[in-house]
Parts: sequence; C-alpha cells; structure tokens
Amino acid sequence: MIDQALVLDGIITVMCIAQFLLILWNRREMHRPPSRRWPETAPRVSLLVPARNEEAVIERCISNLLAQDYPNIEIVVMDDASTDGTADIVRSLRDERVRLQSGRPLSSGWSGKNWACHQLAKVATGDILCFVDADTNIEPETVSAAMEILVQDQAGLVSLLPRSGSRSFAGKVLLPMVTHALFGLFPISLIHKTRNPMLAVAFGPFLMVTREAYDRSGGHAAAPNHVVDDVEMSRNVKRAGYRVRIANGTDLVETRWYDDFGDIWNGFSKNAYGALGNKPWMGVLVAFVLTPLLLAPFVRVGLGILGDQVPDIALFQVILLLANRALTSNLGGDPLWTTPFHPITVAFWGSTLVHSMLLYSTHASIAWKDRDTPIR
Repeated sequence: MIDQALVLDGIITVMCIAQFLLILWNRREMHRPPSRRWPETAPRVSLLVPARNEEAVIERCISNLLAQDYPNIEIVVMDDASTDGTADIVRSLRDERVRLQSGRPLSSGWSGKNWACHQLAKVATGDILCFVDADTNIEPETVSAAMEILVQDQAGLVSLLPRSGSRSFAGKVLLPMVTHALFGLFPISLIHKTRNPMLAVAFGPFLMVTREAYDRSGGHAAAPNHVVDDVEMSRNVKRAGYRVRIANGTDLVETRWYDDFGDIWNGFSKNAYGALGNKPWMGVLVAFVLTPLLLAPFVRVGLGILGDQVPDIALFQVILLLANRALTSNLGGDPLWTTPFHPITVAFWGSTLVHSMLLYSTHASIAWKDRDTPIR
C-alpha cells in the first residue's frame, strides 16, 4: 500500500529542488539590461508620468527623468485631478523637456490610471512611449539600457523589474514576494519565446512600448477598466504579434509599490487575480494547492518544535525554501534579514489572492487613490 505521507514529502521535495533550478535558469534569462550610449539622432522617447496627489514624490521622479543620459526625450506629466501641490511642483521645474497636462474627468468604463495613461499616449510625440509611475525613481542610464533591449531584440514592449523602495517593516517583509514569485514560480523564457499572450508580464513602474505596438494592440483602450493594466498591456502587445521582453532592473529602477500594511493588502487584493488572467482554475491551483504545499514544511517544523521531534525531511524542505527565498531576495535587492519571514509572506500572498477572487466574483470595488476601483 502506498504511503501517502511519503508521496507528499516526495512531491514537496521535488518542488523545492525544481524551484531552486528554476531560479538559476531565470537568473540567466532575465539579466540586467546592457548599457549603451545613444547618438543625438536616437528615436524620440516620451517619458509619460500619470500623477494623482503625488506632491511627496513627483519632484524626485521628474528630476531623475531629466538626468537620463539618453539624448532625445520629452517628459509629459498628466495631472489626474490632484488636490494637492503636484501640478505646482511640476510647473516649478521650468525645463523645456517637461510638459504638464491637465487630465480630463474620468470617463465611464475606465480605471483612473488607464484613463490618465491613455491621455498621455495621445499627446506624446515620441516613437517610443515609456510609462513611469510617479513614485518611481530611475538611474541615469535606465532609458538607454531599456532602449538597447527594445532594439536588440526587436521587441514591441520592454519592462524592467524594479526593486522595492518601501521603508516600512510590512513593506520590507511582504513585498519581496513580487520578485520571489517571478523568479521562483514562472519560467521566464516562456514570456520571451512563446506567442501565447497569457504568458506575458510587465511592470507598471517602468514600461516601454513602441508607438506602433501600442496603437496596434489597442493601447490602454483595449482594456480600459482592467486593474492590472501593465500585465494586460503586455498580453495585448503579444497578441498583436510583437515580442515582449522583461529584464532585471532592480539596480536601475526603484519604486515604492505600497507601504503600510493596509495599502499592501489592498494593492495585492486589487491585482492578484487579474495578474492570473482572472482564470478560476489558475486561482484555485495557486491559492489552494501551491500555497499550502509551500507552507506545509514550515507548519511541520513548527509543530515538531512544539512537540518532541522535528521531521528531518521537513527541516530539509524548509532549508531549501529559505535558500530559494534568499536567492530571489539577492536578485531583487530585497533585505536578506526578511528571509525567515518567508512563510508569513507566502501566507499573506495566498490570502490576498483568495480575497481578490472573492472581490472579482462579487463585482466588488476597492478604494484606491481616493477612488472606488472595480475589481471586475
């Protein structure tokens, strides 16, 4: 008779080892973009920043965009009905490369960010559109490096994985799951080498797309109310026949993502199910199969410590899982001291996915940027 516990241990151990090998493979596939010096005749890049009540971060963001070593840029900021000093700060910069646009009232059927980005694309003059979140800071060579990938790989869309700039304890512990999930749970070569539009990913803090790919894929108008606008755009660009590339930009791009616990919960709950394409089978598989399997070794070790013996196989699995997390933290520029909190991070991530699925199934909304954002 088959020992079910032995089979389960075998499955979890193989999964831990496979994850380790996947991380090493993905590290080679998603390397840092190469640096390049571009001539004055380089294609024009429009750096597009949607901004709603961003007075605390907008000046640093725009200053970093102005410091780019890429020679042919314009910067367009869309003031999305801000009620603080965002617009005044942008006006005070007084640089001919910076334009401030006042957004039109939110149109029915659109999410706030999609509507702002749609308007930005309409007024941009560049052959290349580069969307940058207002709470994102980039190094001087970032645009040049991303353009090198775009041209070298003949891609329609390039996005750089950012590092988290969260300063809160909750952010430092919970946000590394973004990098861990990317490197440890998904074969990145499938994004680069297959034509399946569901196998596409992008990161909203820094997303570069050619004007041609943007227009032919429908841009933000293709899914005007989709809450995971970056991932959905990458899928639409791929669907339109263009290549999608992602690279490790954690030493080039820093973003705040979310900061306090409530914002992280709402942010993950807003995006988690949509990032999986709102596929019920995928949500169930990740939330109710994969997450429990990843947590089981930690539970068994914890129970063993409280009892009289820690199972050797469970301890081995925990060591593998923590080693995998340490690897992805190193790749993502996340603090290594957060590695022991990994089971809490995984449990939190799984919980937000379940919450996201519930919000989607009940047609609920979530408060975001002072607006009610429908999840569906």
